[in-house]
Amino acid sequence: MIEALETEIKKHGLENEVKVVRTGCFGLCARGPIMVVYPEGSYYSLVKPEDVPEIVEEHLLKGRIVKRLLFEEFTMDDIKSLKETDFYKKQHRVALRNCGVIDP
Repeated sequence: MIEALETEIKKHGLENEVKVVRTGCFGLCARGPIMVVYPEGSYYSLVKPEDVPEIVEEHLLKGRIVKRLLFEEFTMDDIKSLKETDFYKKQHRVALRNCGVIDP
C-alpha cells in the first residue's frame, strides 16, 4: 500500500505537501491495513492498494473524506481522536504511546 500511496502522491505533484510515514501497528491489527490522514485524523481501515487513488484524489486533493473506508466508529460529522474510540479510550499507553505514529 505504501508504494501505491507514494506513486499516487507523486502522480499528483503532492510530494512537497504530503508526508507518508510508515509506522508500526496501531493495535487494531484486524482492521489493517490502516491509513490515518492528519491533521483531522481520518482513520481509514481495511485499505487496499486499489483504494489509494480514491483517497488521494478525494481526500488529499478535494478535501472530501472517503466515507466507505472510515473506521466504523467514525462518521462524517464525528471525526474523533483515536484515543476516543472504544478500543483505545480505556487504555493508558506509556511505552507504546507513539505506536502507530512514529516510524519504527
